[in-house]
Amino acid sequence: MKNYLYHIQLFFCRFAVVLLAFSISRLIFYLFNIDYFDNINNLELIKIFVSGIRFDISALFYFNLLFILLSLIPGNFKNKRPYQTIVFSIFLIVNSVLLATNFIDTKFFDFQHARLTFNIFSSVWLGEDFVTLLPQFIFDFWYLIVIWIISIILLFKFYPRFKYNTYQTQPLKIKALFYQSILFIVLLLVGLVGGRGGLQLKPLRVIHATKYTSSKNIPLVLNSPFTIMKTIGSKSFEPNKYFTSEQLDSIYSPLQKPANQIQKKSPNIVLIIMESFSKEYIGALTGKKGYTPFLDSLITKSLVFPNSFANGKRSIEAMPSIISGLPALTEEAYITSSFSTNTIHSIPNQLKKEGYYTAFFHGGKNGTMGFDQFAQIAGFDNYFGMNEYPTTYDYDGRWGVYDEPYLNYFGNTLNRFQEPFFASVFTLTSHHPYKIPEKYKGKFPKGTLNIHESIGYTDYSLRQFFESIKDKNWYNNTLFILTADHTAQAESPFYKNKIGNYAIPLLFFHPNDSTFMGQSIVISQHTDIFPTIMEYLKSNQPYVCFGNSLLNDSAAHFTVNYMNGIYQLFEDGYLLQFDGNKPVGFFDIKNDSLLQQNLISNFPNINVFENKLKAIIQSYHGRIATNNLTIGPAN
Repeated sequence: MKNYLYHIQLFFCRFAVVLLAFSISRLIFYLFNIDYFDNINNLELIKIFVSGIRFDISALFYFNLLFILLSLIPGNFKNKRPYQTIVFSIFLIVNSVLLATNFIDTKFFDFQHARLTFNIFSSVWLGEDFVTLLPQFIFDFWYLIVIWIISIILLFKFYPRFKYNTYQTQPLKIKALFYQSILFIVLLLVGLVGGRGGLQLKPLRVIHATKYTSSKNIPLVLNSPFTIMKTIGSKSFEPNKYFTSEQLDSIYSPLQKPANQIQKKSPNIVLIIMESFSKEYIGALTGKKGYTPFLDSLITKSLVFPNSFANGKRSIEAMPSIISGLPALTEEAYITSSFSTNTIHSIPNQLKKEGYYTAFFHGGKNGTMGFDQFAQIAGFDNYFGMNEYPTTYDYDGRWGVYDEPYLNYFGNTLNRFQEPFFASVFTLTSHHPYKIPEKYKGKFPKGTLNIHESIGYTDYSLRQFFESIKDKNWYNNTLFILTADHTAQAESPFYKNKIGNYAIPLLFFHPNDSTFMGQSIVISQHTDIFPTIMEYLKSNQPYVCFGNSLLNDSAAHFTVNYMNGIYQLFEDGYLLQFDGNKPVGFFDIKNDSLLQQNLISNFPNINVFENKLKAIIQSYHGRIATNNLTIGPAN
């Protein structure tokens, strides 16, 4: 029995080593992203680190299950050198991989502000783009590889070794085998409790992190292996039912049923989606130094919505939100989910009924982020990707075609379209690694963030695009809509918090229509673009869309988004944060833009906001689960 107790002691020492390694990786994660987690005092930081151990144990138990079984199984054969070598090899390989995901997230978090999930193994992640960009990421973030190698060396060095020739290796007697087996079962049960995170009714989930800290700091409590594990086989969500059908429709409905209108308009519509253009980069919107002189000038001639927000944090989430009015309210992106083939309403399939030709342009490789497949589902007549671009000369070597030549190509192609047309273009140069053409090096301010120079280049490319088309016959009969897919790196505290982190530009420019002039302070979101277009055209078509026309002053304007298990509703100057069961945060944005004073216990009408958000969640989840996103045929 003494022999077996020694193996138990060895196991706990070894497990403690990797548990400590996880805590160190959390510290590294924190230090690299300290500007994001900038409101944590020392006491709260200690609480977060201690609480995080619960999530570490859960992930380590399941991923190390083979190591655990081999370490604790009864029998003296465990004393043999070959056996211990196998146990050590499994320990080192498994935990090196687990630590690698934490270190990858240390930098990737800067782009998405959420821990990795199982969709990193999807075709979107591991496709051709991944292979192309991997060398650049290794070059840019080589220091993380060095840290990871050091962590492997430390695991190797501090792994408690078995003391050979100290214990016997002969077979166990029946009595000893019986006692060891009982203890083995007990230890596995204890481990199972640790794996499920305790004795609570449901196993530990991502959402449980809200118990220990604010929603903004949730990623620091978690670890990447845990979030990956918890999203394996996920269907993105479990539909919640908060209300009966009658109650639901009385609180919120995405059905858009315009009144019969006459004198329809048929302007051309050009929708420009700018990669990673945070509001923070645009001086005309912040009143501070910016990197977009052309956009600054265009804003003075446009209808601008300074309080505009993205519905998601990824490009793959932006396209359904902008094109089809579908907010990103699930763990898995709509494009890669099992619901991606649902019948949907969208800008192109609705405009085709009005006699429009429709096309989508993206200078990236065909297949990137599933844009081409979604464009087909959304009803675009044609998709123009890098395969359709006439030359390889303008390829940036990583993502696709540089913005300036691609926007020039976009403009030239528009000249051939029959009017009226709807065309959307998605830029790409202002995406990591933020490479601009050699001939423009030194032309644009480098700023203080890696992205700033490429923002200046894309802004310049937009200027060249507008200069090239302003004399075309179709120009004066065209509504231009400019927005960003999501935000990127941030400097100011507001743009790092859970509301400013979604702040993007949104402007409507028409060279020959004074309707689109001035500023509107209403809250707007990606999903508002679709209904705004439909109202401007005075379309009589009914459709499903989780937004409201920005030309309708009587509509309730709001923003919804979801990340790290927390839903958010921003409306009437207040931000509600909701974990799917209960409110966890409520803030007065006008007087507390940095979200430092949680009013959850001091605001009497919070249930109004809660019911609104619940209704949006239930309606969205219920409709995508039952393929009920249309009113009659969508195409």
